[in-house]
Amino acid sequence: MASISVRGTKWQVKIRRKGQPQLSATFATEQEAIRWAAEHECTDTGPKVGELFKKYITQVAPHRKSGEWERRVLQRMLRKEKTLCAVPIAEFGKSHLAEWRDRRVTEVLGSTVGRELDAISSVFKVAIDEWDIGLTANPVRGLRRPKLPLPREVRLLAGDDERLIEKAIDFNREIAPAIILAIETAMRQGEIAKLRWENIDLEARTALLPMTKNGTARKVPLSRRAVEALTWCPPPHKGRVFKLTQHAMKYAFCRVREQCGLGTLRFHDLRHEAASRLFEKGLNVIEVATITGHKNLKHLQRYTHLRAEDLAKKLG
Repeated sequence: MASISVRGTKWQVKIRRKGQPQLSATFATEQEAIRWAAEHECTDTGPKVGELFKKYITQVAPHRKSGEWERRVLQRMLRKEKTLCAVPIAEFGKSHLAEWRDRRVTEVLGSTVGRELDAISSVFKVAIDEWDIGLTANPVRGLRRPKLPLPREVRLLAGDDERLIEKAIDFNREIAPAIILAIETAMRQGEIAKLRWENIDLEARTALLPMTKNGTARKVPLSRRAVEALTWCPPPHKGRVFKLTQHAMKYAFCRVREQCGLGTLRFHDLRHEAASRLFEKGLNVIEVATITGHKNLKHLQRYTHLRAEDLAKKLG
């Protein structure tokens, strides 16, 4: 709603808009003030959701650990979700997100939609806290999330280790020790790909990960088998341990698993396998979490699949 008042010899117009910053201007005559107020009340709908996304991409995402993922999510929405991005911020609500969510779950996994909602939520949190856009509530908060799929229960069978390593040695000199490290240490593929020799202490049998997915450093103990696998890596033993990029490592693993007839096995399943084996060795939850880097012990359960047969033996 516009209000027009006299300030000395000038006419001042103020337009208050729900959920948006106030507009104001000053004019020499009342007619000019009335005309300007009418134009802006009729045509101005305020900033759009897409403008928030663009601002977040340029100002915030580059400084966040998850910024690259957020950038990809938001850029996709700017390209593919033009109708949603054109909604004025003041009019944007849960109904818009719910409609998008229900359509998006037909295209990708529910877990992916959940992560995309996290990126959108981050935009609105920053906008509310720092950009003075007039909103007071994050529209993502309280929105029903897609149901997550059941955890994968993939375990290596007897002899699978040996077959994987044998084929890996024949295919690529570096993928074999990478596979062994994954099984022995529960490190993620990205953590293995970024390993550096200066962060490895072979005498103490530890590998330092300066920055992990959780945003903190982690020191990983190395089994004797893991230390031996590191010696397989080609020299010089300085700088990056693996010259393979993470993408190349993923490709090499896919080729090896196909040659072994393990087409459903993912590299990340080796982390599941490692966590299960650590429990089977008798380590407690805190010890395993220290190795794997899990902050939430409930999340660790999703990565751990103990064989009922082995538990039965313990029962006597």
